[in-house]
Amino acid sequence: MQSVNSSDHIAKEKRSTSRLNNRSKSKKTRRFTIAIATTLVASSLLLDLAALPTTLAATNMSPSISNTSVQPTSSSSVEKKLYYTAVQGANYYTVALRSDGSVWAWGRNLWGELGVSNNVRYRHTFSPIRIPKLSKVTVISSSGGGNNAAIQADGTIWEWGNGNMPRQVPDITSAKNVSIGAFSTIVLLQDGTVLSWQNPPQAAILEQTRKQQTISGLKDIIQVESAGLQGYALKKDGSVWTWNEPNEPGKTPSKPTKLKGLNNISLITGADASLLALDKKGKAWQLDLEGKVTPLHHELKVKKMDGNSSYTLLLTTSGEVYSYGRTVTGKEGKVNHLSGITDVSAGYHHSLALSSEGTVWGWGSDKYQEAGAPATSSGGMVYKPVQAKLGIDIYLNGELFQSMYPAVETSKTIQLPIKAIAAAIGAEFEVHKMEDSLGYYTLKYNNRTITITPNEAHYRITSIDSSGEQLIELSEPINNYSGATTLPFEVLRGLGLNVSWDSEKSLLTIDDLEKK
Repeated sequence: MQSVNSSDHIAKEKRSTSRLNNRSKSKKTRRFTIAIATTLVASSLLLDLAALPTTLAATNMSPSISNTSVQPTSSSSVEKKLYYTAVQGANYYTVALRSDGSVWAWGRNLWGELGVSNNVRYRHTFSPIRIPKLSKVTVISSSGGGNNAAIQADGTIWEWGNGNMPRQVPDITSAKNVSIGAFSTIVLLQDGTVLSWQNPPQAAILEQTRKQQTISGLKDIIQVESAGLQGYALKKDGSVWTWNEPNEPGKTPSKPTKLKGLNNISLITGADASLLALDKKGKAWQLDLEGKVTPLHHELKVKKMDGNSSYTLLLTTSGEVYSYGRTVTGKEGKVNHLSGITDVSAGYHHSLALSSEGTVWGWGSDKYQEAGAPATSSGGMVYKPVQAKLGIDIYLNGELFQSMYPAVETSKTIQLPIKAIAAAIGAEFEVHKMEDSLGYYTLKYNNRTITITPNEAHYRITSIDSSGEQLIELSEPINNYSGATTLPFEVLRGLGLNVSWDSEKSLLTIDDLEKK
């Protein structure tokens, strides 16, 4: 439905948190529901960890060193206070834009929706994963088919998902707004003209899809939307135009025509095959499949909206959220326990709200933890909105560390994906079996060895420089999240590393002082 723009948000937060209510309008796009089926393959790591009663998530493959990278980004560039500026709910996953221009995702990673791997699948994660290769992002957009797009401050467009890792779209350097749908991507350029192209069903047939084409006759456009096989554009004069988006190569988009019954429109958003529109008086309208325009709850004065074929979210000027149709909780009307909301997003099975403080709240289906936290009710449901976590950055010796498995903030500590961390710092992590069952773990670095036993909240340190050993208490035992073996970050101090956690910056730093 609407793509989401956040460049103005970032500048305003730097001046004062009290100005967050003045954020520029976010824009989103949405998607068609696509039934997805797959057979998950269990990994050897998961089999090793099956005996652990503290396991919180399942996976199908073990972490791979080849999917881990260290990016040369200085930790000094991280802002002092971070928050979310935009959010998109998709099909069993969520994408969010952070105030430093980074993009994060959580939920299900089936076909690379989370941007970290297209062949390593795991069922769920509530801890945000940073999308690689993206920086200084101003707009995000997601679709129900697992396609995602982002615009960077330099006007370039990046796409990922549905079998594709993040990659730059060629020949575009002046993008202003993007709307990615199930079948096509529509882009508004800075000069007010519009481009579109066909989304590949999968990466293997990328070259067989319809290439970029200019939508003829459109100018002075301020917003674009993709809904089914239709494209929509909003002009400065408040009129809305539409055209057909062909879903095969060799075809060209039809000539745009002006929609009747929609005047003085200030915002549009796609709702699968239909369209929602908001006029300058705060009244919402719906365009059905036959092209008929009908009022949508005109008893409410609306400032933002979002929807799909199942239900609609309406955000009032007073910051209250209303949900109508086949809602994600089965209840229509006002969504309780939300206040000061500045934007909403209608995922297919979960709903999301962005507050004036830059926090994201999710409710509805949480089978894959797409709402942003473990389910709070039976059947994998969240009926009362829960606050999603803020993505955690890890810096190793001053450089940004990135892995397909995220750091996880618990109530007591930060759990780290230890195999990936160990490989990056040059440590040796081993799993030791005893009579065909998991016995203990060892972590070796320089002249120190740490021994950890499952379910025990302590570890032992031995050193070649000492004849004895130390027993160190832990806040919680070694664990497993989303298929990765994790351990509390404090353990790394036992290796002689300087490790610190800054909750306000959501920043964990790990330094080997001997290498500096």
